[in-house]
Parts: sequence; C-alpha cells; structure tokens
Amino acid sequence: MVVLALLCAGFAALGYVQGPKLSSAQVDTEQVTTRSGQQLRLFANQPLAAVDPDDVTITPAAEFTVTTSGAVVAVQFEQPLLYDARYVVEVDGVTSQFDDQGSTLSYEFTTGSQPLYYLDRGEAVDEIVRTGARDVERTVVYSAPRIQEFALLGSTAAVSTDLGDGTSALSLVSFEDGGVEPLGLPVPGVIEKLHAADDGVTIGFAFSSADGAFDNTLMTLNLDLGRDIAPVAGLDGAPLAVSNWFFLPGGVTLAAHNIGDESVLLVDTASGVVTPLGSYASLESLSTDGTRLGVTNAFGPVVLSIADLSDVEFAPSPIYGVAPLPGDFRLMRGSDLVQHVVLVDYEANVFENLLVADDGSSSRELLRTVDHAGSIGDFSVSPNDQFVAVEVVPNVASSVSDGYPVDDRSTSVTTVIIDLSTGAQVKSVAGFALQW
Repeated sequence: MVVLALLCAGFAALGYVQGPKLSSAQVDTEQVTTRSGQQLRLFANQPLAAVDPDDVTITPAAEFTVTTSGAVVAVQFEQPLLYDARYVVEVDGVTSQFDDQGSTLSYEFTTGSQPLYYLDRGEAVDEIVRTGARDVERTVVYSAPRIQEFALLGSTAAVSTDLGDGTSALSLVSFEDGGVEPLGLPVPGVIEKLHAADDGVTIGFAFSSADGAFDNTLMTLNLDLGRDIAPVAGLDGAPLAVSNWFFLPGGVTLAAHNIGDESVLLVDTASGVVTPLGSYASLESLSTDGTRLGVTNAFGPVVLSIADLSDVEFAPSPIYGVAPLPGDFRLMRGSDLVQHVVLVDYEANVFENLLVADDGSSSRELLRTVDHAGSIGDFSVSPNDQFVAVEVVPNVASSVSDGYPVDDRSTSVTTVIIDLSTGAQVKSVAGFALQW
C-alpha cells in the first residue's frame, strides 16, 4: 500500500511538472453561429493562472475575450462564427496556480449549418421548404393553399393565408407532425409584415380590419400567455399604426415606424415601455448585431444608433469609380452594409441595377441581372454576416405576378445565396422570403 501511494503521488507530481492538460471542452456548435457572446469552455486538470488574451489563437480568426476561473478557460466569441466551419483554438503558455511549467491547450470543433426556410408558391398549393446554404436538400415542412407569409418559432411557425375574400387567416403549424392550430383574429381583416421574436413564443403583425377599426395596427401575441392578440400601444397609449417594424434580437423589444408622425419607436412588449428614437421618412433595416437601425430622411440613408440616438447620413461608396444612386440597404456589423444601387449612364440612357457590399469607403459588386433584363428585389443578410440571400426576377419583360393581395411576387422569382467574403453564388432556390 505504501508503494502504491508513492507511485500515485509520483504520477500526480509528474502531471503537474508537465504543465496543465486539457480534460474536456464545451461549446454549442449551433448557437455559436447565430448569437454573439457564445463561449468555448476549456476544462484543465488543475487550477490555472490567468490566461493572457495574446496567448489565444483562433483559426479562422474571430474576435474574442478570455477569462480564467479555477481550472476553466472561457473563450467568448464577440460575434457569430461561420457556418459549417472547422475552428481551432489554441491557448499557449498555460500555467497552473502552483508552478510556472507552461503547456498548450488546444481544441478544435466544427460549427453547425443552420437550416434555412423559404416560401415556394405553386399553382394550387404553396410550400414552406427547409434547405441548407450549400447542400441540395429540399424538404417541404408545410403546405397549404394561398400562403401569404410565415414566421419561425423553432420547430413550429405562424402562417398567414389568404382566404380569397379580402381577409387573412392565421395558424400555428408544426413542422414535426403537420399539426395546425387556427388562431382567432380580433375581427376579420388582413395580416401583413408577420414576424416572430427569438424567444420562440411571441409573434407580431400589422393588421387592417374590414370594418375599419384597425388600419395597419401593430398586433402581438405571446403564445405562452394564451391566444389573445392585442394591439401595441404607442406613446399616447393608442394602438400603433406602422409602415414597417421588426423585433430586436434577444427578447421581445421591437422597433416600429409610426405612420401618424413618422417617428421611430422602441417598444418593450413585455412592459409596454415606449422609447422615441426620432422622426424619419422610413425604417429600412436592423443591423445584424441589433445595435443600429437603418432609416432614411429627406436626403437619403441614415444609420441610427439605438444606444445613444446618434445618427449618421451616408451615401453609397463609389463602385467602378462612379457614385451610384442609393436603394434599399441592410446593415451589418461595424461599417459594412449590403445595398441595392443603380449606376446611371445618362448619355447612353442605360441603368444598371447592382447589389453591392459596401465597407464604408468602397463598394464591390455582388450581383447584377443578366443583360440587365431582370430585377433585384428583397434581400437579407445571415446573422453571422456570412451570406446574403437575394430575390431576383430573371426577366422583367416576361414576368407575371402571382396576384396575391399580400406579398405578391413574380411567378419566376428566384432567391440566390451569395458568400459575402468572396462574392460567389453558392445556391439558388425557386422561391422567396428566405429566413435564416
């Protein structure tokens, strides 16, 4: 027994002399691609001295902070990581709290590839389809006649459909078993701008009733609290009529553009607190990090900070040495954005529609339609700034509308997914309203 104890003590001492070793690691490979602030936790076999950020290397590069607590090194990623990518994290010069024998902790992981959903309208039946950014999967998760819009709630979705009499129906559908739960509206009317919060239980939409009681009135529903759909109140306590709106990430706060006075408002739907952010001609987009709003004034595009209400007017950066005319834009992190712009040759009377990536000083082309015969429609940037999904009509002259009263589209609409870092088109699907 004495010999055995001495051997165990010797092996333990040898382990400490060789420096700390990695025992295990923990990271959510799905959440790390959709949310900022996610952590990789490295568990060592002994208490550690504080790790210096300069000793941490992440490949591919990613912004991070690092903290040390006991035997745990927590590497926190400041923004979502790339989809389906292999990451290697190395921490050099790691020492224990008891001696200065250094070692390296190394861990690698592959991030997940988030499913994408889009709407494909057919002649008799419309389909909500699940796919991936790069693969060929095409799985129909729900189908019904006359689907107007859908909003994701995890493995379920809120779906609005056209009843054919000038009104809409709202349902909660399950992608797992196909179950459908009708949701009652306050009165017959039309649903538009249907969105879901990322809490997984709250939805909202603009509602106009046939009797005129509601006109673009913003409504919300928390499914955990029942099935009562309630109007959102503005600063004066009256129901808020909106031209555009969307939920901010991380809760049930929303940003809305008030039709009445053109004010942009921040509304906490849980508490009812309303914060005015200023008056603007329109509300265009929300930055992918949720910190800034894209709005417009009489002079053009503006970036509005939610935190301090500072706003900065901007013009599209030159492309091919020419200053383009501005169109719709989507803000990303930092100064980057994606924008639909028009290049005009007044002498030749030629107009070129482009989608560009703009870093604040210069633009580069992402997409143009073939022979300028098509059109560029709505577009959205993935939460991790990796891709942009663009709706394209290949030929405007031969285009035919599907005739839907809400969110009508050309029957030839296609969504193209583009890698923002390279400009490469990685996929196209026959449909629209792609959701990440």
